[in-house]
Amino acid sequence: MPSCPICGTKISEGTGFCPKCLRRLMTGKAVEGKSKKKLVGIIVACVIAISVVIVITTHLPKVPSGGIAELEYVAVSAYDFAQEFFDPELTSLQREDLWKNYEGKQAEWTNELRHVSPEGEGLIAYFLNPLDWARTEIVAFFDESQRLSLLQLNEGDLVMYTGVLASFGGTEIRLTDCTVVSLPLVPLWWNDDIDTHSKRILVGDEVLCLGPSTYDDATEYLPRIPPQITAINRETGELLWEGEKTESVLVGIDSHYVYAWHLAKIVPMREPDDPWYWFASNITALDKVSGQIGWNSFLSEGVRCLQHYDCLPDEWSQSDFVNCCILKGRVKEEITNKGEPGLTFLIDKPPLSELTYEHQGVIYKSACAFYGGVGTECGALQARDQQTGDFLWMMTFQQTGVNDFSIVDGILYVSTDEGVGAFKL
Repeated sequence: MPSCPICGTKISEGTGFCPKCLRRLMTGKAVEGKSKKKLVGIIVACVIAISVVIVITTHLPKVPSGGIAELEYVAVSAYDFAQEFFDPELTSLQREDLWKNYEGKQAEWTNELRHVSPEGEGLIAYFLNPLDWARTEIVAFFDESQRLSLLQLNEGDLVMYTGVLASFGGTEIRLTDCTVVSLPLVPLWWNDDIDTHSKRILVGDEVLCLGPSTYDDATEYLPRIPPQITAINRETGELLWEGEKTESVLVGIDSHYVYAWHLAKIVPMREPDDPWYWFASNITALDKVSGQIGWNSFLSEGVRCLQHYDCLPDEWSQSDFVNCCILKGRVKEEITNKGEPGLTFLIDKPPLSELTYEHQGVIYKSACAFYGGVGTECGALQARDQQTGDFLWMMTFQQTGVNDFSIVDGILYVSTDEGVGAFKL
């Protein structure tokens, strides 16, 4: 006979209530011992599940909302960021407030690598941020997974990398969780055995020509040998020839000749104690492959020289004015009359600070900075998306100045103080 599970009173089969304690009884017969074991199992399982949840939520690292891959991206270059953030007119409080707009966000920057050193369980890379007045240094922290990529880099390499903006110092910006993306450009060729100082570029069919663009550039090295006009093979970067004439300005190039110009000072002596002189203009057409002189044009008419106090800035490319002598456009006119089809003039190129090229939706321009009123330095090239204006990369050329660049047939030709090179875009 079954009994009440509460008070133990014997009850009849099928009774729904205990006659003593009046508790409601379960109908049906349970398998002996199973109910108690099942209840204990459920309780143990619940305890284990709760413990696991507590351990996971307590010990696992917290992931930012959306995950690392969804960190907000900052579309600003390291250079532009430094220009804004280290503006000398900002107070410390204003700088701290501005930092709130960037802290914890992800940036993709391109900078020149200074050096890499071990740091704790990872690696720390120092990058040079050119042109900004503060000469900002970028300090980037990489974990061990990036060691192989960093080992493939050399000091002076231009590196594209990503990182999270973590902190800043007096003239430095620190990034964490950094990853090497790539080297944006690898030269097709580079020639550092050529005197490229103060030389601009003209690109012909087969020859790349470099030379001074103003009379000042062509003569400032006197009494040392001034820079000569130089011709380079476009495909290999091999030096073809250097012009024999000194004090010459690079003027133009066509399918056959490279054109040089220099000012001639004629001093006929009538009497030993009473010399007088006059100026003339000499144009020389040089074979662009061999450098041999093809023809000369000596212009003596239309050259008017001014007194020193009447002299204008020596920018003949803008005014046909050289060394206090006005040429009245005769140089360009003479070359045009004698030159061949496809003639390109250096005087038609704007100053470096205004020079831009567009190629396949990307705008390429020189990156220039002003230094406390003492001058302008154009020491890098920038590439920006033509439609969005987003910064793509900056090429710094190991802190050397960029003298000129041209983009012809998808090839970027660059003249710097340390050499000249070609890059496939």
